[in-house]
Amino acid sequence: MASSLHWAGPEEELPPRMECGANEETGAASLSAKVKFAKQDLEVLAALQDEDMASGPGSVRRWATLVVLVALGTAVTTTTNPGIVARVTQKGLDYACQQGVLTLQKELEKITIPTFSGNFKIKYLGKGQYSFFSMVIRGFNLPNSQIRPLPDEGLDLSIRDASIKIRGKWKARKNFIKLGGNFDLSVEGISISAGLSLGYDPDSGHSTVTCPRCSSHINTVRIRISGSSVGWLIQLFHKRIESSLQNSMTSKICEVVTSTVSSKLQPYFQTLPVTTKLDKVAGVDYSLVAPPRVTADNLDGLLKGEFFSLAHRSPPPFAPPALAFPTDHDRMVYLGISEYFFNTAGFVYQKARALNLTLRDDMIPKESMFRLTTKFFGTLIPQVAKMFPDMQMQLFIWASLPPKLTVNPNGLNLIFVLDTQAFAILPNSSLDPLFLLEMNLNLSVVVGARSDRLIGELRLDKLLLELKHSDIGPFSVELLQSVMNYAVPTIVLPVINKKLQRGFPLPLPAYIKLFNLILQPYQDFLLFGADVHYS
Repeated sequence: MASSLHWAGPEEELPPRMECGANEETGAASLSAKVKFAKQDLEVLAALQDEDMASGPGSVRRWATLVVLVALGTAVTTTTNPGIVARVTQKGLDYACQQGVLTLQKELEKITIPTFSGNFKIKYLGKGQYSFFSMVIRGFNLPNSQIRPLPDEGLDLSIRDASIKIRGKWKARKNFIKLGGNFDLSVEGISISAGLSLGYDPDSGHSTVTCPRCSSHINTVRIRISGSSVGWLIQLFHKRIESSLQNSMTSKICEVVTSTVSSKLQPYFQTLPVTTKLDKVAGVDYSLVAPPRVTADNLDGLLKGEFFSLAHRSPPPFAPPALAFPTDHDRMVYLGISEYFFNTAGFVYQKARALNLTLRDDMIPKESMFRLTTKFFGTLIPQVAKMFPDMQMQLFIWASLPPKLTVNPNGLNLIFVLDTQAFAILPNSSLDPLFLLEMNLNLSVVVGARSDRLIGELRLDKLLLELKHSDIGPFSVELLQSVMNYAVPTIVLPVINKKLQRGFPLPLPAYIKLFNLILQPYQDFLLFGADVHYS
C-alpha cells in the first residue's frame, strides 16, 4: 500500500480553521499583551501617585494596592514553564562522576613536572649541587570520588585518597665528583575539592559549566633513591626535595582540573542538542529556558520542549503546565515530557497543512471488504451509484483542528477532528465532489521507547460522524458509521502509525546509550526514565 501525504485538496477553500486554545490566557500571545498592558499600567500608576498622595491616606493605600497587583501580574507573565524537564538523579551523578574522573585521570597523568635543582651543604664535606629531572608520572590513582549537588549553587566534586607514582633521574655534584641515578617518588593522601558552576547561554540555549573553585592537598611525599652507593647523601636533604615537589604538584593538580572542565566537559555539554530538524516541516527546540536547577537530590535541566515550523516560527497559543515530578527515583536520568510538547507538534503540522491523507481504491488491500467505488458506496447511499455508476472514488482527509492530547495517570488520550471530502473520479480523471464529513475521533496513544527516541501508536476508541455538506442530496450518516468504524482503524490509522513508529529523537549528548527504559504517565506529563551507558 502507498499513501499520498502532500497537500492536494479540493480547489475550493477549506473551512476556516479554529486555533486550539486561541482564547487561553496562558498563551504566548496573551503573555506579550499582558506585558504591554503592565507597562502601560505602570505609566498610569505613576501619574496616579501624585494625584492620590495629595488626596489623603485612603488614596495612598489604593495606589499601593494597585502597584502590588501590577507587580504580581508582571511576575506571572514572565514565568515560563518548561515543555520538558531533564532530571539527573544522584545515581546518574555517580555514574557521571565515574566517567568524568576517568577523563580527569588521563589529563592528570599528562602533568609535566619541572626540573628541581638546588644546593646542599654537609658538615665536613662542604657544599654541592643536586638536580632532579626527567620526571614522568607512571600512574595516577583516583580511588574515591563523589559528586554532590549543592542546592542553588552547583555541583561539588571531591576526590580522596588519591596517589601518584613518579619516576625520574637525579644527579649530584661536589667539585669534580659527579653522582647520579634513578629515583621513585610516591605521592599519597591526595585530596581534591572542586566546585562546578552550571549555567546557560540565553542566546543559544546551550548549557555552560565552569570551575570557579578548586583546592588540593597532599599528605605525604616519599622519595627512594637508586643507582648509587652514595644515594644516602640525597636522603639527608630529602625533606627539602619532597616539599618542593609537593608544592608544585598541589598547584598543578588544580590547574589540570580547571582546564579539563573548560577543554573537555564544556565542549561535551555543547553536544547536547538545542534544535533538531525532523523533516521538511518541523524541528524540535530543546534549548534551556533557565539555568539548571540544583536541589539536594537532583539536577534538573529546564528545556523549552517545543516543536516549531521550519518555514515560519511562531509561538503556540497555549502554555506548558507545571510538572510535578514523583519523588522516588531508581533510574539515572528522567525526562518529564509535558503534553504541551506533543500538542505543539499537532499545532505545527496542522498549521502547515501536513496532517492530510489521500485515499484511493488501489491503496486498500484487495482482501478488504471496504472498497472506494461508487458501487460499494451505492449500497449505503443509493444516489451515489445512480449519479456516478461504476466509478472509482477518492477520499481526501485533513485535520480541521490541531489534535489535542491529554496525559493523566490512566494514559494518553488524543482528540482528532478530521474532515473527509469524498469525490467520484470521472472517466477524464477529474474529481466530482460527493459529500463532506466531519469525523470526531477519540484515540488512545500507546507510547514506546527505543534507546534514543520515543515512538507511538494510535488506537481508535470512538468515532462520531457528522454530515457537513452533500452534493448528492440528503442522506443519513448512520449508514456510513459502521463503514468508517472499519476503515479508520484498518486503513487510515496504519498510515499514521507507520510515521509515528519513526519516532522523534530524545535530547541526548554524544556517545550516550539508554537502557532499562520505563514510561509512566502522570498528570499533564509522561515520565521517561532510563539508565545510561557512555561509550
